[in-house]
Amino acid sequence: MEINNIVRLLRENGRVCLQEGAGRKIELIDPDQYDEGNDQSAIYLLTDLFQIRALAGQFSEIALDIVEYATKPTIYTSFASPLLSKGPVKDGKVKFGILKQGFWNKVVFSFSRPLLYKEVFEQEEAGTIKEKFPLFRPDVKRLFLSPEGDVKIGN
Repeated sequence: MEINNIVRLLRENGRVCLQEGAGRKIELIDPDQYDEGNDQSAIYLLTDLFQIRALAGQFSEIALDIVEYATKPTIYTSFASPLLSKGPVKDGKVKFGILKQGFWNKVVFSFSRPLLYKEVFEQEEAGTIKEKFPLFRPDVKRLFLSPEGDVKIGN
């Protein structure tokens, strides 16, 4: 499936279900269309460090350096910005990953804004992508970044 088709479906429907290269199903969601009730499992996908400011409240310079220089796929958790009115915020915290390169980066970049993703199991996919989704790799790190610069490693 081509990037422009994915972006078109996102703009038309607010979400699209895809099967990624390892066979898992992923749903990409426009944050403006996110209305999942109690399901707060979706994670923001970003392409740029500056997008963090829209999601996280106070964010230390140390935390920015950690995100900027990370070489492995990482899912970060931080306190949500009070300006974040809609989206998956659980216990005042928000999760995000930064896609620095590759096919999935191009999808988010082409949409021109952060996207949400979550793994789904029973939905019909709109298409198949040969590239594996980087945040499903077994070596994905999980870090909590506090406004004071504290870092906690998750499992």
